[in-house]
Amino acid sequence: MRKPGAERLYRMLARNHVLADRIESEDFAYESLAVLQQFQLDRIARSYSDLIRQESSHQAVNFFLSELYGGLDFRKRDQDMKKVMPLMVRFLPDRTLMTMSDAFELQAISLEFDIAMAQYMSRKPIARLDMAAYCAVYRATGDQSDRERQILLIRKLGFDLEKLVNKPFVSLLARMMRGPAHAAGFGDLQDFLESGLGSFRSLEDVREFVTIIYEREWHAMQKMFAGEEKPFGF
Repeated sequence: MRKPGAERLYRMLARNHVLADRIESEDFAYESLAVLQQFQLDRIARSYSDLIRQESSHQAVNFFLSELYGGLDFRKRDQDMKKVMPLMVRFLPDRTLMTMSDAFELQAISLEFDIAMAQYMSRKPIARLDMAAYCAVYRATGDQSDRERQILLIRKLGFDLEKLVNKPFVSLLARMMRGPAHAAGFGDLQDFLESGLGSFRSLEDVREFVTIIYEREWHAMQKMFAGEEKPFGF
């Protein structure tokens, strides 16, 4: 039986593998990418310091924004995902696979933007970033409609994850796979999936959490394209 979610997940994994190959090429501006992503992680920590201080939401901030919205530690996890895909397609509903494909699409979109920004920084060259320089690079390398797509996908993924974590069979399957996954060398992927499920399950109000992230990122994006140099308020 045809599973659109599975097919889309395969495409998103392939998209991420292409990006990983670009990053690992000899002429890639890896140092610029590292500077950029560290700046973005520091920015996220300031933008969401109120949520990070809350015991119920700090884990979700780290997973949702640091794991999917940026970061370099994805290659091993994605390779593991490709290896276990036949098993996941067999046991998981297609709706769940579609949600997972959204997660990997968000990762791909974020990496595509980061790669474009890093290459721009390398050409200029820009060795360090402050907020004004970051905004200038952001505007120079990003189309507003594509940035809107990225942030809308954050909201969609968050609302879909809310439905997913409340399904008992998903949690049961994750626990059942823990031992076999680590024994088979898929520990990174298993920890990633369990972290995501656990972080959202601990939230007191998932929709409020997702809406806060969506509104802050959307308003900051609009301010950056309007030419403001302090779009995050600091």
